[in-house]
Amino acid sequence: MEFEREHDLPYSPEQIWAVLGDFENHRIWNPYVRIEQLAEDPIAIRYSMRMDPHKPKFLEVSAAVLSARPGEELILDVKPSFILQFEESYILTPTASGTKFVHRYRCRGPFAWLRLPGIKTSFQRMIASIDGILLSYLKSKYSKPPPPPRRPKSKFKGGRR
Repeated sequence: MEFEREHDLPYSPEQIWAVLGDFENHRIWNPYVRIEQLAEDPIAIRYSMRMDPHKPKFLEVSAAVLSARPGEELILDVKPSFILQFEESYILTPTASGTKFVHRYRCRGPFAWLRLPGIKTSFQRMIASIDGILLSYLKSKYSKPPPPPRRPKSKFKGGRR
């Protein structure tokens, strides 16, 4: 089972990578996942997830970084259980106007073969939600602030007496 969304973004791969690779601030744009990089191992991470962003509890699951190539890709291997395992990837490709951004989930294990009702919809909603929040975050982070309002020139030209 595979779920994928593609976007053409007006940001450079380096700008997008600055957000994707910053695990400590991942929680700002991903309501489903918390990631903490473990300092002693560059590919080991502490990965906590939830399937419902309205519920406060996260479940810590086994996960590792399969690939982290700055400006190109981030691929995480996540194993919540024997039944469900998935690979989450973010692929960045430079374009003339910015970056082609692909966010993908590849599910494997017995769970993927079961084709349970509602699972496809749950993953589609999750990827759409994450991407929507991420795109809004990128826009707020990289859009230029409006110039300050111009002060009208004073028409009074008198001096002090």
